[in-house]
Amino acid sequence: MLYLGRGTYESFLSHESVRAHDAQRVPSMSAGGDLPRWYAQERVRDLARALCLYLATRSALALFVWLTGQHYVCHGPRCLDRAFFPDNMLLNALFQWDAYQYARFAESGYYVGTDFDTTVPYFPAFPLAARYVGKLFGSWLWGGIVVNHLASIAGSFLATRLCRRLAIGESVATQELVARETTLFWLASPLSFFFAVYLSESLFAFASTLVIWSVVTGRWPLVLVGGIVATASRNAGLIVVLAAAILAFERRREIKVGVLGWTAIALMPLGLVGMMLYQHYALNDAFAWVDAQRRWNRFLTTPWRTIRDEWQGWPGLVLAARNVDQMYRAQELLALAVTAPLFFVRKRLNLPWALLVLGVLEWVLPLCSHSLISAARYQAGNLYFALAIPALLAPRPTLRGLCWMLFGMVMAWYASTYAFGNWAS
Repeated sequence: MLYLGRGTYESFLSHESVRAHDAQRVPSMSAGGDLPRWYAQERVRDLARALCLYLATRSALALFVWLTGQHYVCHGPRCLDRAFFPDNMLLNALFQWDAYQYARFAESGYYVGTDFDTTVPYFPAFPLAARYVGKLFGSWLWGGIVVNHLASIAGSFLATRLCRRLAIGESVATQELVARETTLFWLASPLSFFFAVYLSESLFAFASTLVIWSVVTGRWPLVLVGGIVATASRNAGLIVVLAAAILAFERRREIKVGVLGWTAIALMPLGLVGMMLYQHYALNDAFAWVDAQRRWNRFLTTPWRTIRDEWQGWPGLVLAARNVDQMYRAQELLALAVTAPLFFVRKRLNLPWALLVLGVLEWVLPLCSHSLISAARYQAGNLYFALAIPALLAPRPTLRGLCWMLFGMVMAWYASTYAFGNWAS
């Protein structure tokens, strides 16, 4: 049995550098240099797993939404925002939080408006994708849902392929377990609910994964495409650009970067640049999105000020006393506190420095934006956690069981609170 050391396994699937070795190891490799049969079968297995788990988890999520919606009464000030499908609670549940603004963007583009009825703070990638895909389905509402669900499947598949390519895990023997757990975690963890809602989370997470996977495999045109989509989806896309540059430098011995690679990475911020140029000519202010966020009391500040200003206390345990706004802020801090120790297992789990940088900066960004209420939601696209948590849980059945039990408790809390408050409050 051939044993591959950690450093060897990391570069095992590189391009020309391993073709001679593969030709000797795998008889099914053709003389033309095609990929070995076992590799193709592995890809098919990962894709089939992603599709099956997607159907299973989305069916469970649909049941959860339907059950909680049976006794739902909206008390919040933004209830009308959510009346996309007033007679169908299952479909209407896919339009939470900022879905109203994204839907208006897909319909009308940028407009100033008043108060929360404005699209200026929002990035254009998701609503534009919803608009153009929606042409195939007769509605930008259906277009956005299709985009999100396809991005969920593609993101989970690419995350699994990235996990294998980087040999993430504590040993080579656990690779298959970690790959399976990565797909499951991407599609079934509580934060994956945001991948199904009419928001940009799913598209941003897919674009981030596409960028990192493409850097690792040396597919520089895809790096550029994914980077433009990521920076046109969120300002956190700039963190993905930084992570891509660091990762390319880290792996320069495995994959030749060259002029094409560095040019692709340098042009990744074009998504954000394009948005600012459009706002400059359409709204006479390239930073209109920043000014609009400031009017919503969101601005660059220190994490401790965000916690001090945003904290509203712990939610009550008595059913009738449960407060969604308190619950949001409490769960954000708890989520951040629970995930923070994972930053210290990077080396043990064989995660690149680039992913650690991405994880830390995306973890800190919401706390520096004076918006505690969305801190955990932003972690839905944090690729570091999407790889580190499965790698930690996969070889530890007891810890894995406890974590998934806690995930279930989070969903149960939502279920018991849904009838007493507006999710979009």
